[in-house]
Amino acid sequence: MDSLDTLFIMLAVFDSVEFYVIAAVVAAAIIAFSAKGGAGGPARQYLLPGMLTLADSPKVPAIELICCDDGSVVLRRHGVAGMNRSGAVSLAVEVRGFDVILKERMVSGRPGDMEIVDTATFILDFMGAERYFISYTAEDAGLFAATTLHNRPGIRVFKPMQ
Repeated sequence: MDSLDTLFIMLAVFDSVEFYVIAAVVAAAIIAFSAKGGAGGPARQYLLPGMLTLADSPKVPAIELICCDDGSVVLRRHGVAGMNRSGAVSLAVEVRGFDVILKERMVSGRPGDMEIVDTATFILDFMGAERYFISYTAEDAGLFAATTLHNRPGIRVFKPMQ
């Protein structure tokens, strides 16, 4: 009888409300811990120069991302306004995990230069074959674009800026 009484006493813990409250709290903590994303790691920063060109036809402000076979990505910023050939456009790039933050920096050219350009091209050669969240900010023009990019050969993404 003693072993049966001991068994009933041990099983009585399952009849208490406190046991289920503690079990629910522990389960919630485990779920919250597993749902929390891993640390993005240290931020990598790059400063990329742009190549300025004139498009065949006028384009609205937009970004175009073209994935190459070697894993690099060509980024074209269409609709660059008020820029001439002697000016410069560069990108300050910050990469945190799979988030890529691009900030456009513009330097106007010589005042007498009449050769107008409207497209800046950049090579992003630091990206692997992953899915990235891209945000592009052109503070001088007050424009912004955000998109996702699955970096696989042949993929093209065109996103108008707002």
